[in-house]
Parts: sequence; C-alpha cells; structure tokens
Amino acid sequence: MEPFDDSAYARAAISATVVLFRALVKKGLLTRDEAVRIILDEAVSRAIQAEARDQGEAGDDVNRQCAEILKIIGENL
Repeated sequence: MEPFDDSAYARAAISATVVLFRALVKKGLLTRDEAVRIILDEAVSRAIQAEARDQGEAGDDVNRQCAEILKIIGENL
C-alpha cells in the first residue's frame, strides 16, 4: 500500500469515529467530556507511536497527522 492510501484510510477512520462519537453524544450514551478524553487519549497514543519509530518512515507522518487531527477534533467537539 502506498503512503497516500495509508493516510486516506486513517482519515476515513477518523471521520467515522467522529460521526460515531457525535451520534453517541447526541443520544446521551456518552458525555461530551468522555468523548473528548477518548479522542485526546488516542491522539497522545498516536503521537507516542510516531515518536517511538524511526523518523523517516511514512507511517510516522500518518501517525503524526492523525494525532494532530484527533487533537483538533477533541478540542472542538
């Protein structure tokens, strides 16, 4: 798989996750604070994974991008 495909799949997964969290929050099954905490925890996890690997791999860029996107989503959810 190419790096472009990897990032496209990661972004699609993030979009699906956001839709799911918004639906759960709207139905009252999950509080906004819980959703934000879960998303920010995942962002931190992705950032740690990216830093743990070699700096030159394409997967690191994807993990960093995902971490930044998750952080922005968590802050604005």
